[in-house]
Amino acid sequence: PGPVLKICGLTRLEDVLQAWDLGVWATGFVFAPSPRRLTPAAARQLVCGAKEARRSAAPATGERQRRRPLSIGVFGDASADEIAAVAAEVDLDGVQLHGLASPGGDAVRRALAARERPLLIIQAVPVDPETTDAGSLAQTIAAARREADIVLVDTKAAGRFGGSGRSFPWSLVRGAAEGGPLVVAGGIGPENVQTALRES
Repeated sequence: PGPVLKICGLTRLEDVLQAWDLGVWATGFVFAPSPRRLTPAAARQLVCGAKEARRSAAPATGERQRRRPLSIGVFGDASADEIAAVAAEVDLDGVQLHGLASPGGDAVRRALAARERPLLIIQAVPVDPETTDAGSLAQTIAAARREADIVLVDTKAAGRFGGSGRSFPWSLVRGAAEGGPLVVAGGIGPENVQTALRES
């Protein structure tokens, strides 16, 4: 498949619905420390509200329902049991793991062993634009792939798990992208998305 789009940090139902209408691959809800942090109850309201709005709109318009975007929870240094509890409460399709104390995808899968459907595991890898080189990044990504379905590469920012809005040299990930699915994050918008696709 070609490039897909994930929009993260959503806090309002109207924004979730617009993302769904745009046909994005995934929407992200932040449970890590952030100005856009949600409680599980608030995130569940957004996910359930969007599903209900989609169900109500389809019969009225006569449109065939397209596949809804995945709902991804973003976590930083939370325990596997905490992540599993939030994933169950919100009915998440996947989790995105950040932080040095992140439990790892295998631990989260074990905590969700009784779940009827599998949970997509996205492992975030931070990139320092000043010090990271392509070789060390490729090794870090390869290690992250052992416990994750998808690796997300984001710009490292002091005191934050991600979402800094800063970009890194996208060419750093070019070699690592061949090993499996890779999501590139950090400072990507309409003005530079084509450059990001070309260089990464």
